[in-house]
Amino acid sequence: MRKTKEEALRTRESVLKAAAQIINRLGISAFTIEAVAHEAGVTKGGVLHHFPSKEALITGLIDQVIEAFNAHLAHELQAEPSGQPGHWLRAYIRTIFSIQYEDKNLIPALAAAVAADHQLLDRIRLYFAASQQAAAHDGLDPAQATIIRLAVDGVVFARSLGVDVLDQQTSQLVYDELFRLTRPAAQP
Repeated sequence: MRKTKEEALRTRESVLKAAAQIINRLGISAFTIEAVAHEAGVTKGGVLHHFPSKEALITGLIDQVIEAFNAHLAHELQAEPSGQPGHWLRAYIRTIFSIQYEDKNLIPALAAAVAADHQLLDRIRLYFAASQQAAAHDGLDPAQATIIRLAVDGVVFARSLGVDVLDQQTSQLVYDELFRLTRPAAQP
């Protein structure tokens, strides 16, 4: 019996979630197709149907993170009047601060996977290069825009890696200040 597209998509998502859980819980050395299949409750063939290798599975994790982030960012950009200086950065800040508490397992999992295979870092580099270009061309001073983007990235990575030292009140103050910095100073 053939699976429907929805069932295939659910299986694919289950495999990706299982892969992230294994890498986080047991480390990259325990990351095997067999372990992922067991964790996801599917056969090894079921995993290989969607991801023909470990590298393809890790690439799938990277793509999943990027796609989810881009969907959030696109939604936030719709709420921001385009053409105004800082509009992309404001959407970026709202996106980062709104997703920072979501599935925290993916970023440490990806960091472990990338540490094991540095070629996987190229995909992430391309994404960050595009983000840097968007920030630098957002109508603000490019250096200031870069500082804002790097600070925002630092917030999400600190939270994701469990090394965040900001309480909720300080986090809100940081958010407010970063957002303020995206507004051009009023002309005299």
